[in-house]
Amino acid sequence: MQEPLQLLTDLGQIREAFSIWRKAMEQHGYRLASVWWLPESKMYFRSKGNDFKLGLDSTGENWTVELNEPEQGTENPLSGIARNSIGQRYLLRQGVLHKNAQSLRIESNEFEERTGLKPADVTIDGKPAKRSWFIVTALDLPTAEICQNTAAFVEGCGLARNPDAAAVAKQDDERLAQLFGKPEQGGRITGHPTINHNQRHRIQGEVWQKLQALLAADGRRLDKPRHARGYEVDGEIETPTERLLLEIKTDTTASDIYAGIGQLIVLSEAITAAFRPPSGPSSGLAIRRPY
Repeated sequence: MQEPLQLLTDLGQIREAFSIWRKAMEQHGYRLASVWWLPESKMYFRSKGNDFKLGLDSTGENWTVELNEPEQGTENPLSGIARNSIGQRYLLRQGVLHKNAQSLRIESNEFEERTGLKPADVTIDGKPAKRSWFIVTALDLPTAEICQNTAAFVEGCGLARNPDAAAVAKQDDERLAQLFGKPEQGGRITGHPTINHNQRHRIQGEVWQKLQALLAADGRRLDKPRHARGYEVDGEIETPTERLLLEIKTDTTASDIYAGIGQLIVLSEAITAAFRPPSGPSSGLAIRRPY
């Protein structure tokens, strides 16, 4: 059970804590024209000073949620910084999402129902908070985990804006438990043992971007569907008759190839259940050998 959190009111402490999150995002993000991309996830963001717009749209036209540095130590800003009894800091966000091209205004009770997230136990000046606050990420973590947690929260916000997807996610919970057990946490890719995780993430991201560019030149698109419960395929290409699932591996060892084939077999069943395509998916394996 999450222990109570105290919402910070000192602007200096707020600024210091928010800078940890901002630097983590900038450290792990890669600039793509006017937007930034986190290769470990299907998330894009744009920053202006200490104001961040985040979402799942690579064009940057439709943002899902904003995470901005609070300019006052009250409950008026939608973002906040809190700490627990031993001083660990957290980035918080209210469940309210303003109306945009993706959805009407989302209230906190709708956010909680659709995402399955529970509001944190938050106090301010020793009194219970009047508004519902949700944890985006703990801040006293490795920067990669901060980004991973942030991406998961943004995906949850996307679910909150899409009630149909939220309903499907709830229906799929039992099915996904049968296929995967506990939901995957993501962020780790099997690859060559001499290449560190960040480099493997980048190699895989470069392959994905290259495939996306090639398909775009041919008038097609490469999707990277990620289920609300946390697992994803590396790529999906829709054709007039079927959907082709792709699994990208960073090496050509037998274990990598066997792992990729196994993932495709399981994911083809999972995607059929979770995303319900018009016809069953086929599978493909893309391998990029590192140098």
